[in-house]
Amino acid sequence: RRCDRHENVDRRPRLDSQIGAGAVKSLWALLALALVAAGGGEISTETLLSLDRLPAGQNFRVAVVINLPEPWHINAHTVTEDGLIPTTLTLTAPAGVVIDRIVYPAGKSVKVSWAERPVGLYDGRVVIFADGHVRPEARPGPVTIAGELRYQACDNEVCYAPKTVPVAVATEIVGAGEAPRPVNAEVFRGAGILPVATSANPVDGQDARPTNSIETLIRERGWVVALVVVFFGGLALNLTPCVYPMIAITVSYFGGRGDRNARQALGSALVYFLGVVLTYSVLGLIAAMTGGLFGALLQSRWVLIGIAGLLVALALSMFGLYEIQPPQFLLQRATGLSGKAGYVGVFFMGAMVGVIAAPCLAPILVALLVFVGQRGDPLLGWALFFVLACGLALPYVVLGTFSGLLAKLPKSGTWMVWVKRVFGVLLIGVALWFLHPLWARPAPSLITWEPYAPELVAGSDKPVLVDFAADWCIPCKEMEKRTFADPRVAEKVKQFRTLKADLTRSGTPEVEKLVAQFNIVGVPTIIFLAPGGQERRDLRQVGFVPPDDFLRVLDRALAPGPTNTPSFETPPGLISPF
Repeated sequence: RRCDRHENVDRRPRLDSQIGAGAVKSLWALLALALVAAGGGEISTETLLSLDRLPAGQNFRVAVVINLPEPWHINAHTVTEDGLIPTTLTLTAPAGVVIDRIVYPAGKSVKVSWAERPVGLYDGRVVIFADGHVRPEARPGPVTIAGELRYQACDNEVCYAPKTVPVAVATEIVGAGEAPRPVNAEVFRGAGILPVATSANPVDGQDARPTNSIETLIRERGWVVALVVVFFGGLALNLTPCVYPMIAITVSYFGGRGDRNARQALGSALVYFLGVVLTYSVLGLIAAMTGGLFGALLQSRWVLIGIAGLLVALALSMFGLYEIQPPQFLLQRATGLSGKAGYVGVFFMGAMVGVIAAPCLAPILVALLVFVGQRGDPLLGWALFFVLACGLALPYVVLGTFSGLLAKLPKSGTWMVWVKRVFGVLLIGVALWFLHPLWARPAPSLITWEPYAPELVAGSDKPVLVDFAADWCIPCKEMEKRTFADPRVAEKVKQFRTLKADLTRSGTPEVEKLVAQFNIVGVPTIIFLAPGGQERRDLRQVGFVPPDDFLRVLDRALAPGPTNTPSFETPPGLISPF
């Protein structure tokens, strides 16, 4: 719901800008004594809610949007110079509403004339998010979430005195059974932020340091180190279950092309690399900007069937039944432009691998999606995912180059025919691997699961573990087969009420409601709820978790707090809306 719009148009005389770089403290002394420059440029704010109304027990998000026209900027929340005033947001929650935390974006590091080192600044359009929830016992009726935004406006030469402006958004608390409607999607879409721990009784407007691993890395180590880590994270994606089978596809495809020399093989491998990189980075950027992981889509049964069909088609080509070619109009266009239409097919093969490689939810991928979604910068998102995709695709350059030279090794054509047939069998195996979740029967479970229902959470006298899974989800099957089948895990899980949320029928109203309520970005997702229904967001697990790692998570969930009560009560946990 779009509410208050504050305009600050006060522009008062400024101090002279000819101040030495080392005189910042003197500047603030003069400002304090003279009480001048009480304004701060044409800065406007908007306070928005993620939902049109707030049902009892519902999670929600508040956004305070700050619009800063040139040349104005404000100090970031974390300042680097003594005397600078950080940007802070304080929210006061009405009865029945809890503000769990406030999350500030990372500031831009900018060199200004009056400071010896770069300072952290916000400019352009800045969004500060606050996570909150409505207590289950909250009384229905109109409420207002209000607070204050404190900032200090500057240009590249001088800074004005701090300014405090009111922020507020009106809404309505309704009964727990009413379904809210998401609003202001352009602000909240893709704005998920990883959680941090808060105190037992969250303070209105409590600060939360950046907890997204990418944001923390950028803040502490800089962009160069962050990009290097992202690149190696892309390399590591090749070891995940969804990507590793692509090695067989690459070897089989280039082994079947029969490039005549090393130069031609390298050229084909680079075009293949480009197809992987462009497709994967575009898919990742779209997913980040739309607030969801593409892995969730690519794990649906129909997409898995489609991918398996492509692999079978490639296998039949390796068996010699036919030769796969790009569409004729693309061949004609490519031939007219360069005379090398074969590279068009190589590019499309690389693009297909980029699509097939998408379903894995590796930690580096989740962190990138969250960070890009929070920043909302398309160029930044493209750059980060491009670097990630370069790391992912680099091994395929080596594989493509040397696999393409396989055709030179034998003098006899019969040997190569059998090589292609072997690769065809490998492709059939990969297709079956993608399809096996559709018919695989789960192993007998050592854990007694109940179908998820809100009343089961509300009526539970012990902490609740909820497993969000789907029949078509490969990592979900792995969790059932390895982690939940581990006797140590099964024994410790007895201390929880275990619920299973089935997301198999993606796109249905029931599933979409669960996805929105719990901010599910992919499956499997495992969450821990206190008896009252609050989530321990610091314990949320996304993707396959090995038994030993999951045991450590369970130990943390059951560890007593400072008051010798379960950690579900101290602290109660964080709620992050969709």
